Amino acid sequence: MSLFADLRRRFDLFSLRTHDLAGSPAQERPEASYNDSGTPCGWRESHGTAGTQRSAYLAIAEALQDGADVVPASSEVGRQLAEDGVSLLEALDGLGALYRSHAGGEPAFAAVRALSSSWSESSLTYLHSLSCEDPLTGLASMAHVRSRLGEIYREAEVRGTSVPSTHALVVVEPIWRQGLSPVDRELRLVDVAECLRIVFCAGEVLGRVGNRRATALVPRDHALPEQVETLRALIAQWRPDSDPPQYARIWIEGLPASVQWAGRVLDELART
Repeated sequence: MSLFADLRRRFDLFSLRTHDLAGSPAQERPEASYNDSGTPCGWRESHGTAGTQRSAYLAIAEALQDGADVVPASSEVGRQLAEDGVSLLEALDGLGALYRSHAGGEPAFAAVRALSSSWSESSLTYLHSLSCEDPLTGLASMAHVRSRLGEIYREAEVRGTSVPSTHALVVVEPIWRQGLSPVDRELRLVDVAECLRIVFCAGEVLGRVGNRRATALVPRDHALPEQVETLRALIAQWRPDSDPPQYARIWIEGLPASVQWAGRVLDELART
């Protein structure tokens, strides 16, 4: 199985056929014909508009026609599509449509790698420019929590202390009632964030972990159990008129001995 075919299988691209560059989702895709400019006839842009996407794919088509190296053109299309907000799946789907129409087969490994690498680099550049806070709740992003965890482990190594004995995570997971809309769930997390800021107001890292949970990276001391109980009571009383009352699962999550395993703990907590 080719790399591209494996990517399509793993990401279930066949469910995204409505975003394809040729054909109907209910029909077998016909071979595309080309007009005088070398552009496939009936070509549909990923966003339904002409512009950078077509120009980028056209460069790959011209490279194929001329027998030239497709890597520079593929790299450029990856960058442009990332900047235009096109997902990697759509970008690879478009590359596959081009190759099937022009070369009668799946994309070359070099083209897939160049497009994917360029798309990833452009996307990371964009992500790194974003705020480290969730705009709705004001909680730190998971990346920031992970970064702060790394700093704590490095400090512990220098000082000769043990992170499992000095720090812990307080995890809050609101209990959703059946039928609660996504908007209402987000508002519940806003309330949880406010309660966290009231209880943990001494510089602790308060973050959002996934779509359902919030966490506080706190010192593990004798006051921690009382703080957790205070947080539990505060969340329940935050909106006394709500029906039913707002409850949440709250627990103290111990940290492992190594920063690598601490990252895995965060990943597990972020799972829905």
